Amino acid sequence: MIILLAVAVCACIVPEEPEIPTPTPTQTPATPQSIADAIPTENLPGTFELIAIIDENTPGSMNITEEALSTIAGNLSAGEIKAVQGVYDFEGGAYTVFVTIIECTDSMNAANAVENYKNKPEFEKPPSQTVSRFGKVTFNEHEATEVRRKPQGDGGIRYSYVWSNGDIVVIVEPGTDDRLASMKLAAMTGY
Repeated sequence: MIILLAVAVCACIVPEEPEIPTPTPTQTPATPQSIADAIPTENLPGTFELIAIIDENTPGSMNITEEALSTIAGNLSAGEIKAVQGVYDFEGGAYTVFVTIIECTDSMNAANAVENYKNKPEFEKPPSQTVSRFGKVTFNEHEATEVRRKPQGDGGIRYSYVWSNGDIVVIVEPGTDDRLASMKLAAMTGY
């Protein structure tokens, strides 16, 4: 009886995804002078192609600061922010990925923004029974949170990244099913 119980318990434990090496650039990118400088524009990984850079001066209906505030809204105060966003196509438009750089007034507000982002209702449940929602990765000499998503009707997991570094928050979402290319794009911000 004990052996059957032990076998049943072991069968319910599902391993995490296989370990994929963290990209290690030959040298850490220089920290950008302004948040707009952090948007990767050249030598993009995989099939990423930059479509647009959106900041507070971009004409049109989208207010990037309000959009970023809604992305990091939650129970914790993120204070006043400035934001810029890069919009990318991946695999010829199969995916659209956004790199959002948010400058907060201090590191506490930036940490709060990351926690608010991770506590969004859409992240309450794991993307599947065999994959946990969050993981930790390291690049540019700091930790980031890998956010795993599974869009409805799509068979693959997509890999997004969120982290803060000082008063800066970086969000790369919704990611692609190419984990290494998504992580390299995130690392190219320099933060």
